[in-house]
Amino acid sequence: MLQRLESLQVALDDDLANAEGQTDGLMSFSLPVPHGQRGERFGMVMMTRVVDGAEVFVHASDIQLLDDEAVSCIIAWQPTVVLASGPPLYLPSLSKRQRKTALRNAVRLAHKVDTLILDHHLLRSDGGLRWLDKIAATTGNRVVCAADFMGRRRTMLEAWRQRLYAEMPVPKGWHAAYARGEVDTVHYRDGFIRLEDW
Repeated sequence: MLQRLESLQVALDDDLANAEGQTDGLMSFSLPVPHGQRGERFGMVMMTRVVDGAEVFVHASDIQLLDDEAVSCIIAWQPTVVLASGPPLYLPSLSKRQRKTALRNAVRLAHKVDTLILDHHLLRSDGGLRWLDKIAATTGNRVVCAADFMGRRRTMLEAWRQRLYAEMPVPKGWHAAYARGEVDTVHYRDGFIRLEDW
């Protein structure tokens, strides 16, 4: 994280003041909240609140809905739209208790906002879509993934990662060549047309 901060400071030619717990005009920033469950080794993240007229958007990616206090903070901000990562259901280490906590917090949040967008960790498995649709059906409120929100087709690239690598293998050294600007992604983007059949 420090390397990213230093890179941003160099690129922006600015020291970048600490925004945690601060408000600056139409934007507010939370104090650090857990990246998942409180007390685990995954560090902390910061949530952002943006006001645009009567709309209040909260970006809470990576909270995974596993911390009650983080969800309470979101609710206190009175958002109309929330974008958050759901729980990583694909991980066998996610306990039954954690799954129940995430479900409870998702339902709690869905009842308090006009639109709840759940994505990222949640959609790394096809089961995440079923979980998302269950929350929407349970609450009767607008609970969607990012693709739904944008009016796009659900394309589960992370959930389909193994199949994608099998059907569109990446040659050894490709990532480094891409970083050097020696190759591009055109071949892979063209291959995504076949995803319609999946």
